[in-house]
Amino acid sequence: MPFTPPKPIEPPPEDLKGSTVLVVDDERAWRVILETDLRMLGYKVSVAQDASEALDRAREDEPEVAIIDLMLPEPMDGWALLSELRSQGLPIPVIFYTAYPVFPSGTEDPDVIGYMSKAVDRADLYALLPPAIRRTRNRRPG
Repeated sequence: MPFTPPKPIEPPPEDLKGSTVLVVDDERAWRVILETDLRMLGYKVSVAQDASEALDRAREDEPEVAIIDLMLPEPMDGWALLSELRSQGLPIPVIFYTAYPVFPSGTEDPDVIGYMSKAVDRADLYALLPPAIRRTRNRRPG
């Protein structure tokens, strides 16, 4: 397989710099990679290693979008975290980010922006953030 250089990562539009992105992943390496990239792009980053920590961060830091690993440790995987966020009245747009090659279908949640494989270029992941953040901003009063 030939080497493909990574795509250039587009920084977010000026008005979105400083937006808070919640990163939820039980693998430290992925948390560090995503947090480093996102901070370099100008986002604020809130990081959690499991679902219960993610719920605390979501309430405290009021992220405008969340990147969630589907395969979180028991008792709450990414799906369970999503339904818990919703039951707590937190309609944060979510991008599922997973090493699992087959994406589930059938979520009715309109705020699940997409599923990204950890094998794809991260530029593709970050390109989903601005429209998701705008969705949150359009919903918030004033």
